[in-house]
Amino acid sequence: YYAFGSVLAQYVSNNTDIKITAVVGNGSQANVEDLDSGAVQLGFCQSDVMSYAYSGTNLFAESGAVDSFSVAAALYMEQVQIFTTNPDIKTVEDLKGKTVSIGASGSGVFYNAIDILSAYGLDYETDIKAQYQDFGNSADSLQDGKIDAAFTVAGAPTTSITELDATAEFDMISLTPEAVEYLTTNYPFLVQEDLPAGTYPNNIDLSLIHI
Repeated sequence: YYAFGSVLAQYVSNNTDIKITAVVGNGSQANVEDLDSGAVQLGFCQSDVMSYAYSGTNLFAESGAVDSFSVAAALYMEQVQIFTTNPDIKTVEDLKGKTVSIGASGSGVFYNAIDILSAYGLDYETDIKAQYQDFGNSADSLQDGKIDAAFTVAGAPTTSITELDATAEFDMISLTPEAVEYLTTNYPFLVQEDLPAGTYPNNIDLSLIHI
């Protein structure tokens, strides 16, 4: 988000009378909260987290609904990508009993991972050994063999995974048609997408869900 926001802020500042300063945020939830408090005037947010804010669910279940912001633009799609360096893992069901990074606790990645696991009848607290890591740490842990798989939610190709692609062999886990139907039916902010071949040149690209 910061890299994209920096380019956007620089372009607007250089080509208009408006000056925009890009600042480092703490993810979609924090960006919504900063907008609500007036600490910032623009912010990036996953569409599912925006939905949670308006409805007062999941990330905003305790703090309550936030409806003080509006959508200025849809910028780009983000893909839910599931990576593994364990050759025995072919499907989401195979994550059972494995060590899996599902994003920082309470993050958008975290809730996306929970939703996808639930589509396969898996509980993140009992069926996997959950680790709560960001993109970069997840990629490092995959390369070091500390985890078996990781969820990432970002525009593909994702920088940390591209760097992993240059140094390690990994596969991407696809979703079954039944899981896709369950997810797109129950979560209207999710749609199906196939990543183009060559997104990660050295590895396999399969059908995923994006936001």
